[in-house]
Amino acid sequence: MRLILVDGFRGVFLVFMLIIHANDILKTTFGKLNHHYFGWVEDAQGFVFMSGLVVGLVYGGRYVCYGYEAMNRAIWARILTIYSHQAFLILLFLTITLIYLQLGATPPVILHKYEQEPVLFSIFSGFLVTGSAHMGILPMYIFFMMMTPSAFRLLNAQQYIIYFVILGAVWAFAQTRIPDQLITVLEQSLATSGHRIDLGIFFNALGWQALFFGGLFVGFLMSSKRLKTDFLHREEMRIVFFICVGLFFFFGIYDRIVFDDWFGSAFSEQIKAETDRGNFSTIYPITFVVDLLILVWLLGPGLDDKNRMIRELAQLLHKILKLRPLVFLGQHSLHVFSAHILIVYFLAALYQDHPPSELLGILLILLSLFGLYLAAWLHSTSVKRKKAKKTPLPKASPAPPDPVGDDHRRMS
Repeated sequence: MRLILVDGFRGVFLVFMLIIHANDILKTTFGKLNHHYFGWVEDAQGFVFMSGLVVGLVYGGRYVCYGYEAMNRAIWARILTIYSHQAFLILLFLTITLIYLQLGATPPVILHKYEQEPVLFSIFSGFLVTGSAHMGILPMYIFFMMMTPSAFRLLNAQQYIIYFVILGAVWAFAQTRIPDQLITVLEQSLATSGHRIDLGIFFNALGWQALFFGGLFVGFLMSSKRLKTDFLHREEMRIVFFICVGLFFFFGIYDRIVFDDWFGSAFSEQIKAETDRGNFSTIYPITFVVDLLILVWLLGPGLDDKNRMIRELAQLLHKILKLRPLVFLGQHSLHVFSAHILIVYFLAALYQDHPPSELLGILLILLSLFGLYLAAWLHSTSVKRKKAKKTPLPKASPAPPDPVGDDHRRMS
């Protein structure tokens, strides 16, 4: 059920997610040489979409082949696995904070939320209603997977219009900022009782669900053999591709206009106030669809396009996504994602207040990438060992095998 290109995409997202988060601390020029600084689409968005697609492929396939109950059990088993990663990170950061406080030292800034209310903040984090830096994706992923069985029922019944109306309605509700206001009221209530805790996980799951369940839709159609891609080969889709390429460069320049204050700080501040990444506000889904159409067309019809430059670009993209190191990271994405958080917190503890030199910063980024591969290798090795223990050793037989019986066993 696993597709190499999907894992390749996830590997790319994980690599650049680490580079961006690490560079927020290390402040290198090298760390800024990536797509985050040209456009509104970022790795977290792609990672959430691809996660939904994989869930649709794997668990949608289980639903189609084995029924609702088998799928539901498998999903809840996966939820517990994801939660175990979140709980481990919470307990680890709580322990580190308490050690700092016990020694009379000040914890790193990145652990500030634990320092304010160590036990209560950890409890709230365990209930997935708050979290420290970069700890928002896993809770959001858990929320989405809890709703996935119901989503599968709609998709299996081919109630696609209802499915997308619900997605759109929930996303629109997120844009009202009512959920943000409710969180603010709860924070004020806690503050009144003497507990200053920031609630929320940065990501508004009501907005970001559009990405996950958009990917889930595609994955489920693939697993149930209902996905039709013939329309991509129509001539008008080639025109759409070129329009999207133009939009890609427009939104990339617009991103620089806003964040580099080309038209002055007043203009930029107004645009920033109207665009909310946490809520996945309007410009983010628009630019995501633009980039998605470009990539999907290149990886499909683009491979055989009449224009040589487009064919070569499509082939290059195909080769990059099939690189074994990227695919390997994508195949172990949960463990790699958790490792990325540990690496970023470690770097923050060392360099949050005094960034290193450019050369040392580059070296630390490269070493951090090695840490991702170490996490993937450790998980891969663990999985292989568990499989080896479960596989019974073949029993030796003194008599030669029956050719007919042996052939039968091979065919059965």
